[in-house]
Amino acid sequence: MTYINDFLKNLDNKEIVVSKFLGLEEQVQLNKFKNKCFFPKSCERKRVVISKTNVEDFVIFDYISIIKISYNKKFGQINHKDVLGAIIGLGIKRECIGDIILDDFIYVYVLKEMENFILNNLINIGRVNVNVSIADLNEVENINVNNYIEDTFIVSSYRLDVIISERCCLSREKAKQFIILKNVKINGVINVNPDYIVKFDDLISIHRFGRLIIKEEVKKTKKDKYILKVLRTK
Repeated sequence: MTYINDFLKNLDNKEIVVSKFLGLEEQVQLNKFKNKCFFPKSCERKRVVISKTNVEDFVIFDYISIIKISYNKKFGQINHKDVLGAIIGLGIKRECIGDIILDDFIYVYVLKEMENFILNNLINIGRVNVNVSIADLNEVENINVNNYIEDTFIVSSYRLDVIISERCCLSREKAKQFIILKNVKINGVINVNPDYIVKFDDLISIHRFGRLIIKEEVKKTKKDKYILKVLRTK
């Protein structure tokens, strides 16, 4: 919230301003502006340009780079949180990092000005040595991004605390406290209501546990519990 406030102050004395990478909640706050452009379009975490005139001639790839990471998978498997943790470990703030795409290679959207620093300093992720280079946009555009795996949950209701209890292996009471302490977002917005009824396709972001999407109800058991098909981050 502090970053958004500082960002908006720049609108008072500049013709055009460009944000760092924004999460869903921050993007919602900036949707009210008319002359804006969120980018990259295919990503969840986006930068935004806001102009007092128009943004038609704005060249987005003057402002972002795509880091390509390769490694020998014989020495370990690298996941999303490993990549994020390693880059933040270099002293880079979260708002400087966009989407992380896991494929045959790992691709990370970053601020253009962070490109050389990451190339020179990201040597390993965890205990695994990595090679880092710059990817071409066309290389990433052809990737079918899917950082989720399908799973099945059995729950007694669609209440948020019940869903969190199942996903995080917490008691109902601990799940409630976890939610109240602002550890859960629904569609990018912090939700502190344990009674919230989760809807299909809600994006649930859970601190330290990744993301979860309820896709469909498979059936009810004889004990009136729900078997749900879900997508969760790897």
